[in-house]
Amino acid sequence: MKLLHLIIVTVAKHWGRQLVANSREHAGQSSRFLSLAGNSTALNDPTKLFGSFTPDSQSGVILAANDANFDGSFLSEPLTEFVSDTPDEEGLDVVLEAMAPSVPVGRSFTYLVADTTAQFQAMLADEDIREIGGEFSVIRPKGTQTNGRTANKGLTMILDNDQGGEDPAVQQRAVTNLRNRLLRTEIYRTEALLEANDTALTPNWGGSNTSADPDGNIAADLELGGDARGIDSNIVVYSGGAWLRRFLSLGVGSNAARHQTRNLTPQQVADLLGVDKVVKAKIRYQSSATAKTKVGDLKVYSYYVKAGAMPNDPSNIKRFVTPVPGGGMFRIFIQPLLKRTAVTVEHYSSIDLTSSLGIRKTAPTYT
Repeated sequence: MKLLHLIIVTVAKHWGRQLVANSREHAGQSSRFLSLAGNSTALNDPTKLFGSFTPDSQSGVILAANDANFDGSFLSEPLTEFVSDTPDEEGLDVVLEAMAPSVPVGRSFTYLVADTTAQFQAMLADEDIREIGGEFSVIRPKGTQTNGRTANKGLTMILDNDQGGEDPAVQQRAVTNLRNRLLRTEIYRTEALLEANDTALTPNWGGSNTSADPDGNIAADLELGGDARGIDSNIVVYSGGAWLRRFLSLGVGSNAARHQTRNLTPQQVADLLGVDKVVKAKIRYQSSATAKTKVGDLKVYSYYVKAGAMPNDPSNIKRFVTPVPGGGMFRIFIQPLLKRTAVTVEHYSSIDLTSSLGIRKTAPTYT
């Protein structure tokens, strides 16, 4: 299977006439993400989201390019070390690792889509009792072994040499920009997969509902998720907008105890709800040429994931990753062009739904 890269070709003199086209392109990419969310194989395939690269492609659009356009001789070890050692100031890597913990695998791998009905069976008809001279009942593990493959994902930025394209400091800024785009896209993919497979509640957290109980609603959702899965959810992910609505809702009325709980930190809310982690995902993406949108909008997701999991461990979502040669998650290429320099950041991953059981969403209204 051909490896794929995404190319961002930016030429300033064409920007004016591309602005309207870009707006349509951004909107088209968002709709394609949502339409592919139910199919994790398609969701991880860049060619399903972007057009194919050709030499005649217009400037200012995001395109998929065949890996034949790149060569291992352009590998930049200094920039690869830079991206591994430089922390992500936006915290995107922390949010992604919390929402979808990484599971290291080779390029091709197998994983188990678990059947939790077998895990929670009880021998209600005394099947565990052996008759004299008989054999014990035989229980055979259930589940579906699924073949997977990590997709080669990446972005290329074209720098003009007259604007510092050959300057290592400028290249470092380009690497940071591209890495963060890739991380933001992985978070978007994870949320799209949750959105396509959740069961939703829509309580009113607005001022008109003086008895609104945001934390109680999430606790009830956790209970329902545990009943469906057999294992309690261990993570709750609030979008930035949902966390703000929780804060505002708990400030309504004259109940001093409610007012105090509005100031709890995410970890304190996690302790209150009995989960391992509460994530406040204040991530935005460029949804059109003139607008930004919160990932997760105004929603709260609860589900089960496991840090340090193996491919067959139970979870709702796994983010399979293949370390690049030499270790690390990202690899950087620098390709000299005529009066330009191409900076490429690549990685390997596949975000897959391993079980839809117990994924819950609270989508509060606010009236």
